[in-house]
Amino acid sequence: MAENKDFFDEKNPEKTSEFQKAAKSYRTAWVYAEYAVQYGVAIVLCALIGYWLDNWLNTGNILMIIGVILGSIGGFINLLRALNRSKIK
Repeated sequence: MAENKDFFDEKNPEKTSEFQKAAKSYRTAWVYAEYAVQYGVAIVLCALIGYWLDNWLNTGNILMIIGVILGSIGGFINLLRALNRSKIK
């Protein structure tokens, strides 16, 4: 139990800096994971809209393919904007 008290003790700046480094790395990872999820959601959402339009208009699969392409392009542009705007270094 004494080991845990020393580990979380504020008087030891080396241990708190390790926690700060770990916390910063997790924050960075979650930001990049969020960008990846946004990219995937854009593709899936546009593909589903294209699929629905294909079924509604009886056009085969062409609108779904166009939806995937537009979702990929839009998601990639959003990804680039987010990474350029990001202040993580």
